[in-house]
Amino acid sequence: MLLALVDPLSAGKSLCYQLPACLSAGVTVVISPLKALNLEQFKELTELGINAWTPSDDQSERVQNRIYKQLINEDPEIKLLYVTPEKMRDTWLIKALKSLNGRKLLARFVIDEAQCIIEVGYDFRPTYGTLYELLKEEFREVPIMAVSGLIGPGIQGDILNQMNNHQVFTMPFNRFNLKYAVVKRTTKLGVEECITWITEHYPHESGIVYCWRKVDCDDMASSLNRAGLLACSYHSDVTDEDREIAQNKWNENECKVICATSAAFGMGINKPDVRYVIHSFLPESMEHYHRETGRAGRDGNMSRCILFFSDRDEGLLQQAIMGLPAPIPRHKAVHER
Repeated sequence: MLLALVDPLSAGKSLCYQLPACLSAGVTVVISPLKALNLEQFKELTELGINAWTPSDDQSERVQNRIYKQLINEDPEIKLLYVTPEKMRDTWLIKALKSLNGRKLLARFVIDEAQCIIEVGYDFRPTYGTLYELLKEEFREVPIMAVSGLIGPGIQGDILNQMNNHQVFTMPFNRFNLKYAVVKRTTKLGVEECITWITEHYPHESGIVYCWRKVDCDDMASSLNRAGLLACSYHSDVTDEDREIAQNKWNENECKVICATSAAFGMGINKPDVRYVIHSFLPESMEHYHRETGRAGRDGNMSRCILFFSDRDEGLLQQAIMGLPAPIPRHKAVHER
């Protein structure tokens, strides 16, 4: 049995497997792409008094052994176990899961952010691309739930082609509390436009500015700070420690704006009071754009999503992603919904 769930962001996808995990016997294994995302889910569940765990290579051997012993106990206390796809190749974990399965205590597998199976699986995270084959080979009778936000029909079809006997549940993607605007920018990086717009509309509220390159994130954050808007830069060249500090400051409203690449600051952003998401450059795809703007307004209050674009953006995207020549510019209008 497989259930593939495709929902809009902030629609409570996690609840679809967390609630059954708490109400049913056995252990639910959630396979999620980011250690930081797993750790955040673990902390949130622990604060609610739910017994969850996420093993990590950073943990001591003593801690790892304690998790292993809990899993092989006659009546394991752990209800949700969060792991990365790579962790599913660890011998000790597979042995523990087989022990659970043999005692009918392996309740289900959940593949969170399932779009990563196709989007990053084969090239960047090969264990993601072969995840389903591993689960069906080792745990043939265990139910699998694949959970995703907005994905296009092509990616959805590729995922479902890997899986047999599937059911698909979807929800409408429109978020009525998000107001979208697309505006042609007049400057190269959109720094001045961002400063003007944020100062005019949300100078004291939380927001995200997505930038095309890592150096653009640094330049944007520096410019916003000089304009009196507290900002932090967030991308893969920033150390893990500094990224954690930046995100904690943002969550606590000590930093108002995160200037980030979409790759670094994408999944697992659950701050409810993000009032705006700005793209200073044309996003990679409509699916990416929807997921990234979906970080706004999770508390249900009105929020705004602004896209500043230039005629040259599409050509630069094609050259960077596919190595194609720049096309003739097509964007001519400014529109708002």
